[in-house]
Amino acid sequence: MKSVISEIGLGPDNARIEHEMSTPNNMLTIEPVSLSSPVKWGLPPSKSHLIRWLALISQTKQEVFLAFNGTPGNDVISMSKCIEGMGSSIEEHDSGWLVSGSPGLNPDSLFLDCGNSGTTANFLTAISACNIGTVSLDGDRTLRSRSSKELCSTLRQMGCTIDSDGVPRVVSGRIENYDVLHDWSRTSQGLSSLMIASPGFEEELRISLSGESVSSGYWMLTQEICISCGSKMTVEGDEAVLPPWEIDIPEGIEIPPEESLRPVAILLSHLHGVDFETGLEDSGIGISRAIKSVEERENEVFLGEASDIITPIAAIMAMGDGGRISGAAHARGKESDRISKTVELLGSFELSSKETDDGLLIQGGQCPVRPKDPVETHGDHRLAMTALALASKTGGTVLEPECSAVTDPSFIDKIISLG
Repeated sequence: MKSVISEIGLGPDNARIEHEMSTPNNMLTIEPVSLSSPVKWGLPPSKSHLIRWLALISQTKQEVFLAFNGTPGNDVISMSKCIEGMGSSIEEHDSGWLVSGSPGLNPDSLFLDCGNSGTTANFLTAISACNIGTVSLDGDRTLRSRSSKELCSTLRQMGCTIDSDGVPRVVSGRIENYDVLHDWSRTSQGLSSLMIASPGFEEELRISLSGESVSSGYWMLTQEICISCGSKMTVEGDEAVLPPWEIDIPEGIEIPPEESLRPVAILLSHLHGVDFETGLEDSGIGISRAIKSVEERENEVFLGEASDIITPIAAIMAMGDGGRISGAAHARGKESDRISKTVELLGSFELSSKETDDGLLIQGGQCPVRPKDPVETHGDHRLAMTALALASKTGGTVLEPECSAVTDPSFIDKIISLG
């Protein structure tokens, strides 16, 4: 497989408007490859696990070793730099990171750059709201296009001062009210953020939850991690109770591989007719359940718990029996409107699909074709990885491929190495 990376200058303001075609920093042109034997396809460590552990450790005086294989993505790096800015320290080792926390954040003024990571911005917003002082948070252009209105609304009910639902955002604590209403119908990240920040509460927080939960696997992961470290929090029906607690983290933590990238490996397997071996076993819940429904060639795939994987799943279905993806309305609030941009990306490879309010209608029995024009990824790592996977079979040029490093810094190298 031949590859060419071209440097292209941005406009005079070095910026881009979300959802419009842009001139990117880079583009990658690759030629198709034919494979005849299985491929070892390593996955990076889970960013969901790493970011949650880093956020908790930063609120303690503990020293904890986070063991993992592979290289953490840029979202994890953003969180690590932020907690270092808050006083924690991180030593990098071949087998993981040794993290030392630094509780009691009390800055007169602190600036944190969250990069592309919405999880980092939300977790640190909630943690900052529990402390005296002012914290300013910002991020890259894709993060600036996203809203955290549900979390910010709840924190304002609690008495915190927050000047914007997006970033740049300035947060000033402290908390005065511990009985609030929280909407979790668009994202579960607000509840996860409150859980992560709950060690800093002075009283028990009672949350009335409105709407129907989405991406429940993520808040359940947060709850599981917090309970393993001493929290007595509960979520039952439409109420969550988050008491204050003292964090007690085990000395060694094993970080699993990034499960949300397994659909890309499955897509590559379908494209090339060989097995891309990740070594990751199905968990049976959340993302794994959604993947299993696709592998069993079901025509109705619900992504209420797994909207992150909509783009590669849609490509797999287009080459299979087709069908309907539903339950993914919250995918519109990611780095891009991931529903409409998936339709656009698939169309670049002449794969037909149609967007609905909460997902996609996909025609089956299709074969991807080399794009006539460069494929726009809108700075969205999920789109970029799917486009690069498809191009490994058809050939083509992909814009902003480097954004794949948000989750997997080695992704481009692995794609190129196939040839």
